[in-house]
Amino acid sequence: MLKVLLQILISLFTLSLIFSFLLHYLNAWINVSSSLPTGIYLIKNDENPPQKGDLVLSCIPSLYATLAFERGYLTSGKCENKIAPVGKYIAAAKGDKVQTASDGIYINGKLIKNSKAQKYDANGFKMFTQSINRTLYDNEILLLNEKENSFDGRYFGIVDTSFLIGKLEELAILDE
Repeated sequence: MLKVLLQILISLFTLSLIFSFLLHYLNAWINVSSSLPTGIYLIKNDENPPQKGDLVLSCIPSLYATLAFERGYLTSGKCENKIAPVGKYIAAAKGDKVQTASDGIYINGKLIKNSKAQKYDANGFKMFTQSINRTLYDNEILLLNEKENSFDGRYFGIVDTSFLIGKLEELAILDE
């Protein structure tokens, strides 16, 4: 019995090493959060910089990343403070007017669907929100997912494009 259990553990360990190697080799990212479909995404770093509307992988400012990690929104990863990056869409970029309001986020005067900030998270913690009313400069973006419970720019604000890791492309999606 002990020998069989040991063989199972060795097999699982070997599979996890192979899987980790493949993810690294493929330059892939696994999403397990509810703000995007669960699955494996390829990280693309091509000559074209990410544009408005692109799905990207990005680190977020350290203060918000640390708080998100402490609350369980993010896991450990390769960003500053060893915290995981987030997969989000670029909702606004240079020249876009971004305004937060009680009913959500407006970009160039248009209310973005499901962008209203929540007052409390699923665990009852009070959420911190951003007050934004300005046009974005060079190298600034707003990251959003059109999902009510997404931890995105409505909570961590505008980020510099230097935080971007790359564009994401779906490889294997488990749920839609």
